[in-house]
Amino acid sequence: MRSLRDRLKSYKKDLALGDAEVKLEQMVQEAEALTDELPETAVERALPGVEQATPYGMCYYRDVRFDVLSLHGHYPLARTRHLPLSVLYGVCKIKDGPADWGKVCFFDTETTGLGSGAGNFIFLFGIGFYEDDELIVRQYFLRNYAEERAVLHALSELLQRFEVMVSFNGKGFDWKLLETRFTLARLQLAPVLHLDLLPPARRLWKKVLKNCKLITLEQEVLGFAREDDTPGKMAPELYFAYQTDGDARPLTGIFTHNVHDILTLATLSAHIGLLVEQPLQMASHPEELFGLSRWYDEWEKSDSSVACLVKVSRMEEQDYASEALWKLSLFYKRRGQYDKAVLLWHDLLDGSGMWQTAPRIELAKYYEHKARDYARALQLTNETLEVVQSRRAALRSVRLDHELHELSYRRQRLLKKCGGGVARGELGL
Repeated sequence: MRSLRDRLKSYKKDLALGDAEVKLEQMVQEAEALTDELPETAVERALPGVEQATPYGMCYYRDVRFDVLSLHGHYPLARTRHLPLSVLYGVCKIKDGPADWGKVCFFDTETTGLGSGAGNFIFLFGIGFYEDDELIVRQYFLRNYAEERAVLHALSELLQRFEVMVSFNGKGFDWKLLETRFTLARLQLAPVLHLDLLPPARRLWKKVLKNCKLITLEQEVLGFAREDDTPGKMAPELYFAYQTDGDARPLTGIFTHNVHDILTLATLSAHIGLLVEQPLQMASHPEELFGLSRWYDEWEKSDSSVACLVKVSRMEEQDYASEALWKLSLFYKRRGQYDKAVLLWHDLLDGSGMWQTAPRIELAKYYEHKARDYARALQLTNETLEVVQSRRAALRSVRLDHELHELSYRRQRLLKKCGGGVARGELGL
């Protein structure tokens, strides 16, 4: 009896001789009928799925379905669909897009390497999307390299249903590699709005967590712990082994890993959205509030921006409280509200570290250029010079030298405005 591979090749040749749709259906029926002939090690037995016929031959995918009431960490999967998409557009710096979650997919890949060149293949494509009361994760698997064109064609057809793609570092890796594979296959990849959650995650948690890897975020932020999951770094080795021995059973953990990534993209979207919508209730760390304040400032939502900083300024952690007061002072300065800014700079004068110099410099500028109180400006400049000279004596650095030069120049200018003069040697230059 001819092998499955031989029969599929025969059908592919016959496509040009008869009705294509009928031939494609025959290919699917033949493949499904022969599944029972396959050994336990075959992917069709280890990871049951669906044979899909394309103009470029057969390809293989499986669907993993989750009820939207299922929990992934702290959140039910349904929570994401309650989030206005405009929130994600805002944090991802996208001006506008569709409001319907039915037009959105979550995208993640598993690859044979970390580069984006021609030698790096995507062997597992994960696409998550909402359909009725389910979140479906569809996984296209490259059983062999010869199937790539068929897989890419099937993937392209699926992606045409969506206008928005959510990923994690997708702009820097997954999408670039996908474009490379489509180009090499001489196929067209339709453009989509791309929402990469890595930049907003870094804004919120870069200084809070040990890193901003997806698995770290789901553990520390979403409260999800993976089980039966193979780390992504092992994926290339296991896939190469599969290509050698045909045993797909060790790949089950990679498929599970890909599913977890997709689910985390959905609930991470929900969590970021809740932080934006309810910052004072949801944010638990000062750095989260700092990040949210910056977004609100960029979106010209001044009241929300100030509210986040005020909350941090009232926290017990003195370093964060001082930083919040400083950010508030600069917020008011940018808006010309010097009465509020000056009060905050005075509140910061008794601090240590940068607070010994930064508020004094701002006050000196204010008293020189706004209040025209040159004597007060000179006093503050002298105080700052003393601090910086002490630091430079202990630590030589280009930054301190530059700061000292700027302060000395300001002091010389203020002395002249006060009616006095100064010799160059008195400036410490």
